[in-house]
Amino acid sequence: MGKETSEISDHIKLHVENGKILSLKTHRVSKSVEEHIKEAVERILDRLTHSTLIPTLYTIIKELAINACKANQKRVFFEERGYDMSNPTEYAQGVREYKEMFSEEMSNEFGAKAKKKGYYCLINFNYTDTGISIEVINNTPIAKQEEKAIRERLEKGMAYDDIAQFYMDNADNTEGAGLGLALILIMLKGEGIDPNFFRIIIGEDSTTARLEIPLSKHYTPIRQSKPV
Repeated sequence: MGKETSEISDHIKLHVENGKILSLKTHRVSKSVEEHIKEAVERILDRLTHSTLIPTLYTIIKELAINACKANQKRVFFEERGYDMSNPTEYAQGVREYKEMFSEEMSNEFGAKAKKKGYYCLINFNYTDTGISIEVINNTPIAKQEEKAIRERLEKGMAYDDIAQFYMDNADNTEGAGLGLALILIMLKGEGIDPNFFRIIIGEDSTTARLEIPLSKHYTPIRQSKPV
């Protein structure tokens, strides 16, 4: 079996090569997308005999995919209203309006609009006997304010080892979605995985969240020049 691309629905594409899952491309995280992420994670971890990691890895990838799709949808929202993301005042106004308006119906509507504009979320799976590498990529640039917020969330996550304590200390934090990145680091620590294997890589016109999971001392980490 060589390369094969299947259109699962109007917003999901799955690429498979030689029986190995390569990538899942979507524009919004529907139940169907969640199921395919779960199936991919289960297939890989069962094959590598690390099935205990399935719940953690599935939760992390789903969180990253939701973040990526929301970032694209927010970009569409800004474009429709003519807001400049590089202008701090306009950015703050746009984010405020977006949060006030956001709903499940809006997610579906803006997911379709993101697809029309060519914005996507791509989940790449790579694995060998020594480790797994997963990348969640969205092809929209990131605002300076967002980059700063990401750094702060990652720093916050590095400071905690216990999810319950983290929730107690951040119970009044209104940035619910932003807590996801910090929680990912805490979950990795809970599984005994070095949180430094999680990186956010910011490019000119894309953002990549990369998670590596070494399964052997022979695993060779991927090197990247500009991680957050």
